[in-house]
This record gives sequence, structure tokens and C-alpha cells, in this order.
Amino acid sequence: MDRNTITGFSLIFLILIGYYWYTAPTAEEQAIFQRQRDSVARVEAAKVTSPATAKSNSSAISESASPAKDSALLSTIGGFASQLQGKPGLVQLKSKELSIDIRTKGGNVGRVVLNNHRRSDSSVLELLSNQVNDNQWAFELYTANGPLNSADFYWNVVSQTETQVTLRLGDSARYIDQIYSLAADGFTVKHELKLKGIDEIVKSRNSGIKITWRAQLQKQEKDMKWETQNTTVVYRLHGEDADKLDLASPASEELKNNLDWFGFKQQYFSVMMVADSGFSSDAKIAWKETKDANRIKDLNAEVYVDFERQPLKSYGFSYYFGPNQFYTMKDAQVGMPNAGLESIIPLGWGIFGWVNRYAVIPVFHALDGVIGSMGIIILLLTVIIKTALLPLVYKSYISTAKMRILKPEIDVIKEKHGSDMQKMQQENMALYRKAGVSPMSGCVPVLLQMPILFAMFQFFPNAFELRQKAFMWATDLSQYDGPNLGFTIPFYGDHVSFFTILMTVSTLIYTHFNNQLSGVTGQMKYIGYFMPVIFLGVLNDYAAGLTWYYFVSNMITFGQQWVIRRTVDDTKLHAQIAENRKKPATKSKFQQRMEDAMKASQQRANSAPKGKKR
Repeated sequence: MDRNTITGFSLIFLILIGYYWYTAPTAEEQAIFQRQRDSVARVEAAKVTSPATAKSNSSAISESASPAKDSALLSTIGGFASQLQGKPGLVQLKSKELSIDIRTKGGNVGRVVLNNHRRSDSSVLELLSNQVNDNQWAFELYTANGPLNSADFYWNVVSQTETQVTLRLGDSARYIDQIYSLAADGFTVKHELKLKGIDEIVKSRNSGIKITWRAQLQKQEKDMKWETQNTTVVYRLHGEDADKLDLASPASEELKNNLDWFGFKQQYFSVMMVADSGFSSDAKIAWKETKDANRIKDLNAEVYVDFERQPLKSYGFSYYFGPNQFYTMKDAQVGMPNAGLESIIPLGWGIFGWVNRYAVIPVFHALDGVIGSMGIIILLLTVIIKTALLPLVYKSYISTAKMRILKPEIDVIKEKHGSDMQKMQQENMALYRKAGVSPMSGCVPVLLQMPILFAMFQFFPNAFELRQKAFMWATDLSQYDGPNLGFTIPFYGDHVSFFTILMTVSTLIYTHFNNQLSGVTGQMKYIGYFMPVIFLGVLNDYAAGLTWYYFVSNMITFGQQWVIRRTVDDTKLHAQIAENRKKPATKSKFQQRMEDAMKASQQRANSAPKGKKR
């Protein structure tokens, strides 16, 4: 491993450390994790000591007394007033992917279960619950005498099938209908809001239907740290890219432009709402901490839809209740064309995101269609990537070999001009030019591989396809693969990741052989050994799929290096360098600029006035 290669890897190392530091939980988040763990422990203890009093949160319905309505508002809403009293109930809808409860109190979506997915503890995967404190959704219209809030009323069931229900507030003369429809397949729910005669009671200057949604998202995965770190409110303003609230600390924002959609995103699942014609401006979104057991964050949204004053008017919405899976979200059948829900998946910024979107994900998806094992898919994906990068690896090896051949002459120059760095650099540049060797040719291939490296670093921890997929000893490639220690080692953690250990050992072996090849000595030699040890701690709690990829990548690199060494003849490289020395020396524009800069610097140093001796 020559100086340029080590420089390239050092840059990678520094950026990875910076990314790890940036995404690491703050002290406040650590406190949240601890409170959540303590809450879970208390709940579990209560279950053990008093099992008879345990109650299922998923089926319980919390009700609060309906707020008192003044006589003016009761007169305005007319026939609706009779539905301020009633008995709460649930209407159950079911499709291949979803089971959903529609609450008659409020006429909104309650419990949402993904039929074909499970939590990390194998229990039912419930995205939303029927608990009012966990999941509150309502719309509000402003009448001349006060707000008409959908959550205050008991909605009548007009019609119902297995996948569709119509709820009504009012009578045939004046009513509001809510129609929920599940697609036969997929993770979308259509929601139609139909208003008849409502234009007569809505305040004349009112221009919007206010929709509020609050949800306390539940813990789905093994590691609360990653769930908390990846949970927030996401949204897309019209004509702009998707965005999100800050992940690290409680945040809120007022969105002044029109809004296409918003949602509450977890690490691997999301609940999202799309308006067919978009939401209007002045939306408010926020999240805050929650102290409830197994709840991650408390997320809120307040959005508006323009109210059109017509005797009969319908408004269309779509919900997405499903996994953060690229093609699943991209193909989701929502009312808005090109909704781009998949843009909430963190694929990396700039070129790293492009590599994932247009190269890694298509190849990964194609392999997923024909191979059942995710571990084998990662192996084949690595083979494809390393094969594509082989010309760069070969070029880097040739550069390293040439630099090794020139090293004795470079050492002579260093000994001769060791105290004069500028003179030494000029002599080195002249030697490289005569020999036809570019010192940058070894570093550039490493830098060109960086987009792939960072794309993989972003892709695997967020790849839903790895979730709960076992390989070898790893039971879940989306989580770390080893056992818990029962105690914490500073910088390392409280568990062991075997794939990370394999990756570290293979990197140390690779560094050893490259040091022998390049003849690196001194401090640069030990830097190469230092970085893999740092990665042992940094990557210990990352997805096993990521460290399995890095291990396989190292092993393939070993094979490529062995083949290249067997096919490249150092004697021929010596002869090529000797032949280059006989040719007239030519300077590249880069070399010329470097020499001009060094000469100018030397002239300034020589012309500077020297201090007087005392």
C-alpha cells in the first residue's frame, strides 16, 4: 500500500468517522433510550407480577367525553347534533397486505396491521393502534358559529364490504361521507371525503379544510437506537425534493408552500398521507419525545386542503401503510402521479445517491428476483461491483509497482535534499517525468472507488430487503449479528458482531501484504493497521449485511491482487521505465503548474530580506 493509497483510505476513514459522529445519538437521545428501556422493563415486570390485569393495547379503545357544544353551533350543524352521542365501534377491512380498523367514533383509521410482516420479537407488526393517545386523526370545517370537528361525532356505517366501507355524518339532504377502500394488493388505502350541502354552513371567508394527525410510533426492531435515529416527519413541497425534520432533537416547522404529501417515517416502515390535488400552504409539522413504553417519538402534522364552495364536492386522499422499500414505494398506487414516495429512503446525497438509485438497487432487485438467500445476493453483488472496478484496481497496482521500483532512487533524493523540501519535490517530479510515472495514478483509482464505498455504506443499513433475513449465524442481516456481552466496552459496545471481526481481520491481512508490496515504512505503515481497528468499533452495531459485504469485498480483492501479481512481470516494468527514460521528457499541464508553483515559491524565498545577525 503506497503513500497515495494510504492517503485515499485516510480520507475515506475521516469521512466515515465524521458521518458516524454526525449520526451518533446525542446525550439527550441516550437519555430517551434509557427512559424507554426503563419503561419497557416496568411494563414487563407488571406483566409478570400481575398477568390477570394485563390488557391488549392493540384492541383497546380509549374514549373521552365529547366536548360540550354551544346552542349556536348545535343550531348550525342541525341533523349532525344527534350523532354527538353514540357507542364506539370498529369496522374491519382486510386485503392481502393490510388489516385495518376504521373507528366509528371520529370516522378515522385506527389500528393498522401488516399481515405479512412481523416485529423483531415475532409479534404482530402494528403500525398504528386504536388507542386515541397513540393515533389521532381528524378534519375540521369552520362554520359561522364554531368548528365542526370530525372526531366529535359517531359516524354511521352506510355500506361495508371486506375491502371498503362508507361512513356518514348527517342525512340524505346534508351529509359528509367518508369512503375507505383497500387495494386488493399493495399497501395503499384510498380515502374519499364527499360533502353535500356543507357549503351552506361553512363560514363564508373560510378557505380550507384543516386536517390534523398525531401518532406515537411503536418500536418494531431490536435496536431502539437505530429506530429513534431514523424516525421523523417527512414531506415534499410541490415542485421540490423530499425533505424531513431534524432527526436528532425535537423539531417543528411551518411550511409556507403547497404540500404534496407528508408522513411519519420509521427505520423500515412509514405511514404517509397524499392528497390527490395536493395540500395547500401553511402546514405545520413537528415531533417531540415520548416517555411511553415501546413508543419511539410523538409526531404531529397539521395540513390544509382548499375548500371549494360547491353543493356537492369530493376530495381524494391516499394513505401508504407499508415498508420503506424502494420499488414498493415507487409503484404505490396513490392518487398523485409521480408522487415519489421512495425519495424518503436515505440513499445518500449527490453522486452516492445516484450510484444507489441507478446501479446498486436495480442490480440488487434483479438478483432478489431469482435468488432466495440475501447473503448470496450480497456476495454476487460484490462480485459484480469488484469486476466493474477491476480496471481501476489493475491501474492502481501497476502504479504501486512502478513506485516501488523507483523507491531506491527516491530514497537517494530524500537523503540528498532532506532539509530542502522544495528541492526534493522538484527532483522527485523530474524523476517521475523521466520514468513516465504519475504519482497521482495510484491515488486517483482509490478516489474513484469512493462513490461505491459510500453508496454501500448508505444502502445496506437502510435496505428493507435485509430485514429479518438470516444468513449463516446471522438471524437478521439488517441488525448486528452477534450476542450481547452483558457489559459495555468503551468505544466497542455491549455486543459482538462476528462479521465486523472478520472484516477487520481480513483488512489487517490485506494491509500487511500491501505494505510488503509497496515497501511502506515508518508512520505510514502503522496508519494502515490503525484504521481497521477503528472500524471494528465504528461498525460493530451496523447492519450485518454491510460488514458481510466489506468482508467479501476484501476477499475478492485478495483474489484480484493474486491474479494481477501472477500476470504482471516486474522485469518488464523495469524495462518499460528504462525505455521511458530514453524518450524526450514531456510535461503534463498538472506537472507544469506544480513546477511553476514550486519555482515561484523558491524565488520568493530567495528574494525575501534576511534578518541581521546579532
